[in-house]
Amino acid sequence: MEKIFCSPVPVGSGTVQCDHGLLPVPAPATAELMKGIEIVPSAVSGELLTPTGAAVLTTVSSGFGPLPALQIESIGYGAGQRDFSGLPNVLRLLVGQLKEENTAPEPLCDEVCILETCLDDMPAQQIGHVMGKTLEQGALDVYSTPVFMKKNRPGVCLTVICPPARQAAMEQLLFRETSTFGIRRRLCRRSILPRTHKPVETPYGTIRIKVGFLDSQEITASPEFEDCLHAAKQYNVPVRWVMAAAVTAYQSPSQNRLNKG
Repeated sequence: MEKIFCSPVPVGSGTVQCDHGLLPVPAPATAELMKGIEIVPSAVSGELLTPTGAAVLTTVSSGFGPLPALQIESIGYGAGQRDFSGLPNVLRLLVGQLKEENTAPEPLCDEVCILETCLDDMPAQQIGHVMGKTLEQGALDVYSTPVFMKKNRPGVCLTVICPPARQAAMEQLLFRETSTFGIRRRLCRRSILPRTHKPVETPYGTIRIKVGFLDSQEITASPEFEDCLHAAKQYNVPVRWVMAAAVTAYQSPSQNRLNKG
């Protein structure tokens, strides 16, 4: 077996009792392990993905997303001990040959919700405040676009991109915090690069580099801005100096040897 692919992972819902007390689902360790990987909500109350399971999936899987085109050769099933109402506690494994044109891994795919509303009667300070709150409450991205609205009024189109599971919460926030009377929404598929973080040592401390992969090869890398900003404040230097030092450290021959190894 050369590659393992996994469907988007249902994590369950509600809370779970463990040695550390009552924790939300997914548990903090599970959520940390699944950073950058698509998870999906589930109507099942309880924990469907444990930290151990998340560690196994993120270690062995070459990608998460829709089932690739393949010719099935064998099928395996594994059953758990817990019983869920209306849902079999069964894991299925399909073993087969990828179709020739799909042998090269594609970027990962997931689904996001795009919310839009146009505003022509709010001060810029309030719009900035709303944008910050959307990010605090789970938005993946938020931006504003200058527009001319009816009666030639200048305004902004506020766009929020969020996981589908956060749609209702984002709409509640926009209705409460803005003057809008309506929000447009749509679901959208997006392609994303598998990514990881690699720390590098600079004169300003350790900076994480976000690295993107295509066909298992590194094709893009950028320093984490928040790391650079923290270091710039700590050493009282321009943030661009820290970013340049991080890029230089990442591109150094010694670091490249570590990346390949």
